[in-house]
Amino acid sequence: MGRILWLAWRDLTLELRGRTGLLSAVFFLAVMLLILAMAFGPAPQDLRKAAPGALWVALAFAGSLLAGRAFGLEVEDGTLDDLLLTPGGREWIYFGKLLFQLTLLTLVGLVLLLLAGGLFYLPLQQAGWLLAVLLLGALGYAAVSTFYAGMLARLRGREVLLPLLLFPLVVPVVLAAVRFTQGLAEGLPVTELLDWLRLLMVFDAIYVAACAMLFPLILEG
Repeated sequence: MGRILWLAWRDLTLELRGRTGLLSAVFFLAVMLLILAMAFGPAPQDLRKAAPGALWVALAFAGSLLAGRAFGLEVEDGTLDDLLLTPGGREWIYFGKLLFQLTLLTLVGLVLLLLAGGLFYLPLQQAGWLLAVLLLGALGYAAVSTFYAGMLARLRGREVLLPLLLFPLVVPVVLAAVRFTQGLAEGLPVTELLDWLRLLMVFDAIYVAACAMLFPLILEG
């Protein structure tokens, strides 16, 4: 746990110190949400209906934009081999990078959630449940993106290959998150939507476990 927290803290410190990657991603996604809001027209009911899809499409783009940050600095600075030389298993590297990605996606997701509430009339009364689905959706996305980012870290053109490999696997996560968020926006009782949340938790558990077990093999290979 000490290694995991140290690695995540180091990456977050470097990312927030640079700020360019994170700020450019947030600005791009904010502009995208604004364009989508203008495209769907001024009717509040139409905007509210489109809010869950627009929010999670923006978060999917955020995950793709930020996925390369997990191992980009390691490759640029030549520190990936230093991590591999650390005694013991390699799973801690995966979990440290996963925690880093999850934190970034959650921060960006909170900003996008507030923007969606203002631009798309997305009700924020169920803030606790929205935060829960945001965390679970970000965890599922970060689990897969961290795995593929490590696999493609040493390859040229990884920025192009990463979204192509990533999107097919995260479709179930995005679908469950969209349906749960849509139900909240329509005012449905939470008890009728818990199946989507359970499905999201199952996918997260499978993705995190499978990626953690396979990660040492693809990183050393």
